[in-house]
Amino acid sequence: MRPLDLTEKDPSKKITIYFEGKAYEAYEGEKIAVALLANGVYWLTTSTEGRKRGAFYFGPLPMVINGVKNTDGRKTPAKEGMRIERQNYGEFQEDVRIDEEKPLLRYVVDVAVIGAGPAGLGAVLEMQEHLTVALIEERSWLGGDFWLKGIRQEGFDGEPQEVISGMRAKFNQNVRLLLKTSALGVFDEGEYFLIPAVRGNQLIEILAKRVVLATGAVDNILLFENNDMPGVFRRAFALEVMNLWGVAPGRKVAVVGSRPEEMTVELERWGIDYVVVPNPKRAEGKESVERLIDMNGNTYEVDAVIVADGRRPDINPITQAGGRLRFRRGYYMPVLDAYHRIREGIYAAGSAVSIKPHYANYIEGRLAGARILKEFSFDAEPCIYEEKLREYEPEAVPLHRIESGSMNLEDVQICGCDVSLKKVHDAVESGISDLQIIKRLTHLAMGFCQGRFCLFNGALLVSQKTGVDMARIDLPVARPPIKNVRMKAVARRD
Repeated sequence: MRPLDLTEKDPSKKITIYFEGKAYEAYEGEKIAVALLANGVYWLTTSTEGRKRGAFYFGPLPMVINGVKNTDGRKTPAKEGMRIERQNYGEFQEDVRIDEEKPLLRYVVDVAVIGAGPAGLGAVLEMQEHLTVALIEERSWLGGDFWLKGIRQEGFDGEPQEVISGMRAKFNQNVRLLLKTSALGVFDEGEYFLIPAVRGNQLIEILAKRVVLATGAVDNILLFENNDMPGVFRRAFALEVMNLWGVAPGRKVAVVGSRPEEMTVELERWGIDYVVVPNPKRAEGKESVERLIDMNGNTYEVDAVIVADGRRPDINPITQAGGRLRFRRGYYMPVLDAYHRIREGIYAAGSAVSIKPHYANYIEGRLAGARILKEFSFDAEPCIYEEKLREYEPEAVPLHRIESGSMNLEDVQICGCDVSLKKVHDAVESGISDLQIIKRLTHLAMGFCQGRFCLFNGALLVSQKTGVDMARIDLPVARPPIKNVRMKAVARRD
């Protein structure tokens, strides 16, 4: 077994890859970043400012594969003999290559559901007997964050992956499943909504009479010195490498953030040694994490840090589609009408609405589906799901005090696109409180994720420095396309 393997791998799938000229053991189907992690290789790219970076906190992961630049090593499977080199983060130009020989695919359905977590699956299962549904999911698996969990979740009878497999087995002929497909936005097109999407090098257009946004939540980014160092993991990435790939994030792990219990139960399941550090100040190491120092000066000898600081709704799909936001419980959430819509024809469900248990998200998906059935004049009882949903109070996410006076702000990355906390801090200190102007001056929220992970901390810093309530801060609206794509992909219309 490789140094960080948690499980035995199929020997018939064993291959050899080469990273920076050195041979490493890998297995067919593994993503490049996972294969290198299993071998104890953390440093995989370098920022434009020369900071060493790994694969599992900020993204994407630019790599040179067999001499070809601009490959995302987090998404690309390892292949026999593959030769891999580091690529500077600032040089990365991720795009979606459209095959001009392939005809544009068009699907016309009653409902498009974007996001295949418990909420999206609940909506599909509620509607499929009477309506045609396109289920769009950018990942290669169903279940979203629920699929990544290794232990049973409240409300479901069975292990997470068993539960999701059971739901998928119930899909009927009315469901068109589009995995590994990125929806680029929702647009008005007469009596329909147009959802352009890309799968690999194929452009797809979905026309739907109704839309369900079940686009989920994003992990919070915790601010401490060298939080972009190789060996620092977002919670979701740590769950993925352990529970999907059978690889440990490290031999001894520090868990930081306000929700350590989300990770400690998983680490205990695998027998991985860990320590909970509630107040991290600085990660240190030569090529990856070797120690973590807290605000009290205590030092913890660890080789990985997992940030488990809760999640907040992914607001980009909501604002792009025309929804409004409000600030409650420590995060921005969509304003819904009495029918669970952000506006006429577009529903929202699951963690895209509020943070709550997976089963509550599933019920909310069923509720959205029942509402749509009623709109189409089919028998449905949304009141049943409304009553069940009332049993679950959405979670509150604590707001951290950004300790700008006790850290070296140049070493704290508020955004993975080389935007340090100091850049944003200095802009606010100069008297600028408009996030739109801060965005232009610092490039905050102008990178690959369009602010999905960094914008919230920018708003929090403005609020704490100016005294303006978070509810009164004007957040920039996500602009289409909400995923990176060459413009010719969305311009090419037959």
